[in-house]
Amino acid sequence: MRRTAERSGGVRILALSDAVSPVIYSKNFPGNLPPFDLVLAAGDLPGYLLEFVATKTRTRPLYVLGNHGNGYVRPEDGSPMHLPGGCENLHGRVVEVGGVLVAGIEGCLRYRPGPQQYGEGQYRMMAARMAPTLALNRLRKGRAVDVLLTHAPPQGPHAGDDFAHRGVATFNRFQRRWRPRVHIHGHVHLAGANAAREYVTEDGVRVINAYEFTLFELGA
Repeated sequence: MRRTAERSGGVRILALSDAVSPVIYSKNFPGNLPPFDLVLAAGDLPGYLLEFVATKTRTRPLYVLGNHGNGYVRPEDGSPMHLPGGCENLHGRVVEVGGVLVAGIEGCLRYRPGPQQYGEGQYRMMAARMAPTLALNRLRKGRAVDVLLTHAPPQGPHAGDDFAHRGVATFNRFQRRWRPRVHIHGHVHLAGANAAREYVTEDGVRVINAYEFTLFELGA
């Protein structure tokens, strides 16, 4: 994942979510992709895939869990399930990696009994708990956060048409208040030739659906 001479000063990010791509889960990975600097996983990926990525890269993948409960590793020897090793669970946290400030929130809006599902009030509380760190970043670094990593989408073009995949209004408020440069999410599968991978909000936030995988550059 070295920087190449022809690269600009930006950071290239590999984002993953929701489906195991044969490009990623491959003996050729990561050599089958252009160089990248950071791995962000937006949920509903099996734990074994994240561990695989961690063994192949020189940076710890950062992730949030989705709502299908498949983010744990299930050892073949029958020992207890565990979160993927070599990775960092970002839920409810703001961290800095390679100069990039990343905040994470797991799960989706509740639509049935199951793990990592929440109401809007719970999401507001999650965002509020991160506010002191975000405010301190803004004071000290001139910006609160560079990337918001969530499983569910915000309200808007990437929200699903069905109840289970509706957008989270708290994320829209987070965008307006803290102005991340990029919001990466999963949860909504890209289908059809014209499915939009990304869009830009009125506030200038780039929203990217990480379904399977995508590479993008966060400019300097």
